[in-house]
Amino acid sequence: MSATRPMKDQRPQTFQELKQSIAEGRIFFPNQVEQVARRMLEHPEMVAFESAASVAKKCGVSQTTVIRLSSFLGIGSYRGLKDLCARYIRERSKGMSPPYQVPQPPPRNVG
Repeated sequence: MSATRPMKDQRPQTFQELKQSIAEGRIFFPNQVEQVARRMLEHPEMVAFESAASVAKKCGVSQTTVIRLSSFLGIGSYRGLKDLCARYIRERSKGMSPPYQVPQPPPRNVG
């Protein structure tokens, strides 16, 4: 079993920082927590928009394991992890598509 190191002193401020910390080996997870972390990195929208119970079911782990991921990252709560993922999704989507505008009916000829 690999050593585990929670990130309590180096809490990631952004999703990109989180990805970099994992890639650089600054944090290791127990097997099931790593399974959730990998899914989160591949599908941040899953964490951003779903409950811990739903994420747990999709990852084949307990809800407690999903919540433990937040602790390992130094975030402290699943709500904080959801917020981190949601911010990433918002930032990633900026500039990708124009804001939705309600279509206007064509001008009517009055006369």
